[in-house]
Amino acid sequence: RPRPQETIDRDRRVLVYLGSNGPQTRNALAEALGEEKSKVWLSLDRLRRDGLVALCDVTGGDAVWTTEVNAPCPS
Repeated sequence: RPRPQETIDRDRRVLVYLGSNGPQTRNALAEALGEEKSKVWLSLDRLRRDGLVALCDVTGGDAVWTTEVNAPCPS
């Protein structure tokens, strides 16, 4: 089923923001983009499935997302 243009645009904004600003938490992305946290999560999950972002679990902190899918997670 085709995705609505709004969803496609949000996914693109999330990807571009991560690429330009480095690793971010979901909450930081939502705040920076003025989006709901749940919608940013859905965008990140789609981008992860497409191999465009990676999730890094940071011990003692929030999970961080990055576009550096082939690099070690940031510390």
